[in-house]
Parts: sequence; structure tokens; C-alpha cells
Amino acid sequence: MQLRIFKKYDIFHGFSDASFGSMAGKNGDRAAVKFLHEIGYDAEIKNLVWAQQVFGSKVHICNPFDSGKIISGVDGLISNVSGQVLTVITADCAPILVFDPEHRVVAVLHGSRKSLIGGIIEKALGKMTKSFGSRPKDLLVGIGPHIKKCHYWLQPKTYDDLKNSPFKAYFVNKNRKIYFDLQKLILRDLLSSGIKRNNIQDCQVCNYCDSRKYFSARKEEKYPNIYKGKHPRFAGFIGLKSLPIKMLFSKNIDPIVKDAAKIIRDGKVVMAPTDTVYGLLADATNKEAVERIFQIKKRRKDKAISILVKDLKMAKSLANIDANTEKFLKKVWPGQITVVLKKRREIKIFGTYKNIIALRVPDYRFLNKLLSEIKKPLVGTSANISGFKPANSIKDIIAQFKNDKNMLSLILDAGRLKRSLPSTVVDLSGKTPFVKRRGDKIPKLNEPPHHNET
Repeated sequence: MQLRIFKKYDIFHGFSDASFGSMAGKNGDRAAVKFLHEIGYDAEIKNLVWAQQVFGSKVHICNPFDSGKIISGVDGLISNVSGQVLTVITADCAPILVFDPEHRVVAVLHGSRKSLIGGIIEKALGKMTKSFGSRPKDLLVGIGPHIKKCHYWLQPKTYDDLKNSPFKAYFVNKNRKIYFDLQKLILRDLLSSGIKRNNIQDCQVCNYCDSRKYFSARKEEKYPNIYKGKHPRFAGFIGLKSLPIKMLFSKNIDPIVKDAAKIIRDGKVVMAPTDTVYGLLADATNKEAVERIFQIKKRRKDKAISILVKDLKMAKSLANIDANTEKFLKKVWPGQITVVLKKRREIKIFGTYKNIIALRVPDYRFLNKLLSEIKKPLVGTSANISGFKPANSIKDIIAQFKNDKNMLSLILDAGRLKRSLPSTVVDLSGKTPFVKRRGDKIPKLNEPPHHNET
């Protein structure tokens, strides 16, 4: 199981189920790796970090040397180490996953009743704030399968211990039994710590009710033979993917094009070299993907982005192009000239203005092959924060994006590009053509094409 709240970020996360076997015992490492491979992360046993889990509230900040180890005496793990897999096992308690997209930090917490009463959430968030600068309002939280109030009955001793405490607020009276609302306690602790309600997703699965899929110790207590005495456990996992950088050479263009096309079809963002500067690429017909580019660039939504097209035929499907304009486009395309045209009314393209669209046919082998492969227009904009100068090396770009680099699903490195300006922008959408932005190449407009008729 994976959660929607983490979907757009390049982290790996999930909650295993019975089909992968128990995550406890001597085969737990192998079962964990099998699950991680299933969710698309090529992990090895040496990447795993396990919390020993003692039903306490101690939280450990991992370093690179913790990979492959069990951290004793803790019920929570925090990491900013790419490739490290944080893991807790459970069979009624809540596995809680935390992600800070601003500072690229993850955490996993063992949400037992005792750990929560001990303040594990407050302690974990405090450590994230002190060590990494995390702000609760930025954090995203996912809560995995756990026992709900429908089946979390309290033993008499536990009831006696809690009945005069503030935690009696989480008692539920039903059928002459006292049950405990673990979910309500988790939510209270998260909200009181400053986490936004919209940034919290509970999977809403009670593992007791669905005990064949998600192991339940309480169910096993009531029906001892349900798991044949093996006491199995499922697990919650979270980790930061390594920055997905691939070198782009003339000899490996074809397989890289296939990889980039798949990522773009999935609604994600690719950073790649172009015939001008390094650019951000996404499917122009995918609203979420285009919004992600605006977020990465910190660009105002009312500022349009140019669109890369395969050829003049694709351009005609998006814009109104008359004979004179077509003649001009044939002179400047493919190349470093972006042309602003009247947009066709019926098309669904995002990141553009309502009535006009900026199009370009690039003159760059990788981009031309990518456009042919994906058969869709691409948003293509310089890889820089709005207001900053475009950079011509991956190192400089990553430094500029800082905390938003984790939103890039593929980074293609072709080395340091020649110092170049973004494309020249020529506006043909009105009665008088003019150069809106000057790049390295400026077309002659002494015999301007007629403007587009609607």
C-alpha cells in the first residue's frame, strides 16, 4: 500500500502486506527487499535501517553508517541520507511516515499507545526542527494500517492505569467494554504540533478487520491459530531516493529518451539540456505536471510557459497558423526562436495564456527524439528559479533549486553547456510582430508575416 499524499515526490514509501510474508524474524530483511522492489525501489539489505522498538518514545537521527543496522532502544528514526530505508514493524500499532519536502528529511515512527503517550510525535518533530530546520506546517504525514477503536479493547490493568489520566479522553464505551481510539490520539498529537490537517493522510484501514492482509496481534490473541503460531508482522517504510542523475552522451541518447518519455508520461518532471540552456520538461497536457514546474521554479501562475513541439504539424494543432506565418516558421524552425501565436480554442494545454500560446521546435537531437517518442507537446522552460539567471551546469542548477530538487524525477547531465541565453521570443499574435525577448539569435522582421486571424 502506498499513499496519495507522497505521490508527487521522489521518495519511496509503503506498507507491506501478507503477500510479502512477515517482516519480523530471520527472513525479515529479504521480505523487506522484496517489497521495496515491488514498489519500484531497487534496495538491498545494506540500505535498511530498523528501529528495535521498545514501546518507548526515543527517536534516533540516522547517519550514513547506520545503513544495514538495527538501532537499539528506539521507536523512531529520522534521516536525510539518500538511499537509506527507514523501517518499523507492527501488528496493531500505527506505522507513521513523515516527510519534509522543504528540507528533504524523512522519519518513521512506531505509533504504539505507550509511545504516543510518551510523546514520540512531539519528540520526533522537535528533532527534525532542531537538526534540519523543519517547520511543522511544511510536513506531510502518512498513517498506515493499525487497530481502530472498533477492536482496540483495553485490558483491566491498562484501563486502571489510564482512567484518571488525560488519556481517558480516548476511551470508547461499547458493549460493556472499554476501547481505545488510537487514531484520534495520533491526530491530536499531529495537529497540536502544528501539522496542517490537509497534510495528513490516514489510510483508514483497520488491520484487525483486515487481518488476513495486515497482520494483527490482537486477532492472533483471540484466534491463536490464525497465523499458525508464527507471530508475523508487517512494516512501514520510507526513504529519500538518490538524486536521479544520468549522464547524456551521443551514444546513449536512445535509451535515455525511452527513460525520459516514461517519466514524463507518468506526470513527472525531467531536467535536461536543450539547444539553449538546461530546461525543465513535462507533459503540457497534464495539469499536475505543469503545476509542479511552476512550483519548482517558484513562478507566478499568471506567467505562461513556452511549449516545445515536434514539428510544424504539431504546432498547427495548437495554434492558428496562416500561410504567411507558416512561411516565417519554416525559416526559423527548428531553432532557438519561440513564436507567440493565437491559440486554438478547443485545445487543452496547461501553463499558457487563454488566447495565445508560445511555441518552439527545438534544434537539439535529444529533444527532437523525445518529442517524436512521446508524441505530445512538452512544457519547456529554463531550469532556474524565476528572477534568477539560467545556469549552464547541473551543479549550479541543483544549488539554485536547493530544497525543490527532490521534485525532479530525472536529471540529465550533458556537462557544462556553452554560455547561452534562453530562446528569442517573437510575438506574432497581434497586428504588428515584435521581438518580445532577445536571445542569441534574432530573426529579421523587416518583412513580417501577417498576424494570425481567428
